[in-house]
Amino acid sequence: MHTGAKIRGIRLLKGLSQENMAEMLDISILAYGNIERGKTKVSEERLQQIAEKFGVSPDDILGFSDKVNNFFDQCSGPIGVLSDNVHQTNNYDARELQHENEKLQLQIEKLNLEIEKISLEKEKAELELKYFREKIVSNN
Repeated sequence: MHTGAKIRGIRLLKGLSQENMAEMLDISILAYGNIERGKTKVSEERLQQIAEKFGVSPDDILGFSDKVNNFFDQCSGPIGVLSDNVHQTNNYDARELQHENEKLQLQIEKLNLEIEKISLEKEKAELELKYFREKIVSNN
């Protein structure tokens, strides 16, 4: 697992988007995506910046896949079954992970728009109610 894939794994666990990370690092989304895809070599300085944003050490990032695998390998019972899933996830194609992340981001955006729409509809209904109450009072 290359460093970019390890960074992606931690980012996903932290619930951050590529856009969030790019903004925090003051780089373009494309530049950040290239880091995760392994197209850009991660300097020690950049690794330190990313580690700070995650609240971990650079060594935690570099040892990410080994720590996850070791954790699940040491588990017994139902959690031990997850070990196979972790190994499969480590082999996941980076494009598939990126695609899934983008789909989830679009779903979040859609839900946020629906929330905004419902809030506006509520505000409209409250204004209409106020209008009709005032009209009733003025007619009496």
